[in-house]
Amino acid sequence: MESLLLLLAPLALFMFVSSITPGPNNLLLLGSGIRHGFNRTLPHMFGITAGMVLLLLLAYAGVGVLLLASPGLDKLMTLACCLYLLWLAMALLKDEAPAQTPADWARQARPWRAHEAALFQFVNPKAWAMAVTACTIAEKFPLSTPLRLALMLLISAAINLPCVSVWALFGKALRRQLRTARVRQAFNLSMAALVVATAVWMVLPLMDGVVASAVDPAVDRGLDPAFSLGR
Repeated sequence: MESLLLLLAPLALFMFVSSITPGPNNLLLLGSGIRHGFNRTLPHMFGITAGMVLLLLLAYAGVGVLLLASPGLDKLMTLACCLYLLWLAMALLKDEAPAQTPADWARQARPWRAHEAALFQFVNPKAWAMAVTACTIAEKFPLSTPLRLALMLLISAAINLPCVSVWALFGKALRRQLRTARVRQAFNLSMAALVVATAVWMVLPLMDGVVASAVDPAVDRGLDPAFSLGR
């Protein structure tokens, strides 16, 4: 039992760090918390966690390995996610008239539905990298395959949902601060910059892999989920 607990710690720590740090999901939740509040963002949060569970199931079934072995597919997925983030940054810069209030913003767009957030995970390179790495860690559990899979899913879901909720709560806390036009414009500019930085951060490993392969053909970046799946 003690050895199992020691093996569970790396998975729990990995899921916590991966779930709480900035990424496409958390930036979207921050924006949703600002526009719609925490309660209306709940389906978005549950959808993210449900999507992660589905990805873990697929990765454990071997789809993650197949994805890593398909350089064209994983690069296409990363670029698709980055293009969406760039579109999101442009939408932030073209946001509504500054005189509008948070109540006005909420009427112009609805929060994401649970199934939309779940489907987004399938083009989110960070989510795929998390799933593949989590499965690799779980393979070391001294348990039968069904128990190993169930434990991995339980730990991942139990950690992911509270972590992503923090970003929605943070967005809700900022609603009152963004009533003035100048503050809101500055926030939108900062958010757009963060979204663009996230997109660039996801693309850079692909460029590093191209450069490394050109310098040393023996280097296989496809074996590293952080490179083959963005970040």
